[in-house]
Amino acid sequence: MRIPSTVQDVLRQKIPHQEKIVLLKKIQEQDTDCTVINSFIHAEDLLVSKKGVEAADIYERIAEKAGNPSWLVERQAKTLARYAYYNIGAGPIDKAHDIYTQRLGLEPDKAWKKIAEILKKAKGYGYAAQCYANAGMPGTAARMSEKLKDVPRAAWYYELAEEWVRAARMYKRAKLHDKSGECYQRSGFMKLAVQQWKKSGTLEKHNIGEQTLSNIMEK
Repeated sequence: MRIPSTVQDVLRQKIPHQEKIVLLKKIQEQDTDCTVINSFIHAEDLLVSKKGVEAADIYERIAEKAGNPSWLVERQAKTLARYAYYNIGAGPIDKAHDIYTQRLGLEPDKAWKKIAEILKKAKGYGYAAQCYANAGMPGTAARMSEKLKDVPRAAWYYELAEEWVRAARMYKRAKLHDKSGECYQRSGFMKLAVQQWKKSGTLEKHNIGEQTLSNIMEK
């Protein structure tokens, strides 16, 4: 199947989908033998309604018939990620990751980072944070979650990043005092740790008796 290069040029433009449809129809008028343009127009029409999974399916069918050009396979993956927020139940993020790794040859971490950046641009921040964590960037995920005021998740990501004081503060804000104390302990702030364990009633769990508590608090 032949895909006119002008179609790719239109799709690359950073213009609204409605404008792309107009330009694609002009190409169709000049190249009446190329029926595949209809499919691209249909895909753009779906994207007007935020139906990214359905549009990506169209790109996949076209790509299979056209010899799987890399630009179109990548467009499928980007579309799945860009519009993931609108149909998360269909598993678009995992599908995008499979395409990047299995068909485009990216390493898993790099694929997660690419998807995270696409989601971030599309303002799908919660999903972007998870993808950054999957990419081995929990600190980035933590700061993004903190901005979203998702305190427990931010605390968890800071813990994964071994940013112990930040994790402790987030757990404290979430009233998860036992976890807060554990992170303060990991950072070497035992006085703050026992204060949190005292609030959570878990001093005994951490082998902090009265004398030990007194010694720590006096330092």
